[in-house]
Amino acid sequence: MRFYFLRHAKTEKFSRTGKDFDRSLAPKGIEQATLLMQHMAEFPIQTVHCSTAVRTMETLNLLNLKKPKIVFADSLYLASRDAWISYLTEHISDQALFVGHNEGLSEIVSWLVNQDIHLQTGALVTLDFQGASREELSAGLSSLISYFRPEVFL
Repeated sequence: MRFYFLRHAKTEKFSRTGKDFDRSLAPKGIEQATLLMQHMAEFPIQTVHCSTAVRTMETLNLLNLKKPKIVFADSLYLASRDAWISYLTEHISDQALFVGHNEGLSEIVSWLVNQDIHLQTGALVTLDFQGASREELSAGLSSLISYFRPEVFL
């Protein structure tokens, strides 16, 4: 099973409302998402699970993916590693993309591959899950296939 984890693109420091949840993408983030769209153009993503925060939804929208099923989940907003484990146990499937936030996103990827992985803004990791079913989800049972982060110099 192959799955992808994407940390939202670079954001503005503050939102108009003053709430972290409402922060939008910065110009650098928009450029990152555009480069991610080009990189991911041929990815066979079937399902997307995305936090409901403004920045994750804006990142996803700019990817312009080819009609996957999209699930927006409030529980993915600033989710901890344990929250991710719980979510993945219920929702992981082949060719799924998960769009979220740090620190939990880096922690779940690190746990899955049993090595320290830090996802910077706009970073995308591709993992291959070695288990036969989602019930076998455990530490170190995935392999890191790639780490991609679009470089933007604004």
